[in-house]
Amino acid sequence: MPYVNRNQAGEITQLLDKPSNSDSQWLEMENPEVSQFLQDPNRTEALKKSLLSSDVEMARVVEDLVEVLMEKQVFVFTELPEVAQQKLNARKKLREDVGSLNNLIGDEDDIL
Repeated sequence: MPYVNRNQAGEITQLLDKPSNSDSQWLEMENPEVSQFLQDPNRTEALKKSLLSSDVEMARVVEDLVEVLMEKQVFVFTELPEVAQQKLNARKKLREDVGSLNNLIGDEDDIL
């Protein structure tokens, strides 16, 4: 990190761990612009949102990683702590439920 996005005035508006578009620019953490952006108290909420978004993305990465490791028989699911098993199972069920909801109404269905 960080890739940065800028507004039309050239000011940093977002810090990202990966580029979000072709305009994203890589800057070193020691760059004065990055330091200034991080120290701006008005940016706190935006930083929290960026962190939350990154957390959500990382949760999915971890879930996918666990699936791949189990498929390759690198480890067995039951080797995980029970709390981790419960959380992964709960998320898997939520994804299945959302998938089921999406299948209830297709594009060709007309609701009047």
